[in-house]
Amino acid sequence: MREWRPTMSALSRRLLLLLTLALAPITNLRAQLSFTFDYSLDSGFFSGANAGRRLYLEAVGSYVSQFLTATSLAGITVGGSNTWTAQFTSPSNPATTHSVTDLSVAANAVVVYVGAAGLGSSVLAQAILPGITASGEDGWASNTVLKRTVGASTYTRASVAALSFNSSTNWFFDSTPLANSSFAGQYDFFSVAAHELLHVLGFGDTRGGSGWDKNLFSGAFAGGRSLEEKTDTPFGIPLNAGRDHWAANTLSFSTRDGAVQEPLMDPDIAAGVRKYVTSLDLRALNDIGYAAMLTAVPEPSAYALGAGIFCLIWVWRRRRGQS
Repeated sequence: MREWRPTMSALSRRLLLLLTLALAPITNLRAQLSFTFDYSLDSGFFSGANAGRRLYLEAVGSYVSQFLTATSLAGITVGGSNTWTAQFTSPSNPATTHSVTDLSVAANAVVVYVGAAGLGSSVLAQAILPGITASGEDGWASNTVLKRTVGASTYTRASVAALSFNSSTNWFFDSTPLANSSFAGQYDFFSVAAHELLHVLGFGDTRGGSGWDKNLFSGAFAGGRSLEEKTDTPFGIPLNAGRDHWAANTLSFSTRDGAVQEPLMDPDIAAGVRKYVTSLDLRALNDIGYAAMLTAVPEPSAYALGAGIFCLIWVWRRRRGQS
């Protein structure tokens, strides 16, 4: 029997080359953390005629992971009495949940199940952290599945997450994301996917035990590395009402060129706008337990512009003024 296997077309190979070349100037080949995208729950947004979109998502994963140069996440290997289950909202059907049992996860990797669904008129995408149950040998669950750290850090780490994009959004997919592109009336897939991946890493996770939660003070973010940049807010950087994003109109420095920019982790984004990871976003990752590489940006003085079963879900809004 002849077995049919999909092959990469010449167009896909060319697109992959363009994406690689576009990201090459800032890619750190020694980056330790990586995202493993799982498309098994996708219902068409990343498959069939749209399979080429996977290249754009993979490129965003590489873009984000290259900032994380010395992160240690323990691998998860099951066996014997060791067992664990992750339960999360399906990325292709928000009305249903999906469970993954005894998944093996490589060291320094995060598995992200992706898909798309109708998320409503104001939501571009949502990142979903699962509820996790685990049991087994003494220390196995706390040191691998739930904590996944090596060293002194006691913060929890993601091992599995889900990422859902709005299937009704007019998306802009760009093979040269570090160039100045014009896409009026469309929403930037690059910016939105990068934003949600930082949520996957724990940015905005207010659950007890998370690095983000341990840095909250009176509704503001008081991480020491972040406050080194925002010296005008010595008791904490303002956050949005949900305490999971920077407050609207916060400013920082783009890691692309050092220009003043709203952080990637602003609570919303407008059509036709692209955002890159900023120094403030990376400082927050430092504060929540990651070793994030800060690229060359202006000094702060130059800143003249002044374990249950329920999922945790973040959404990025599409229009300014919504929260």
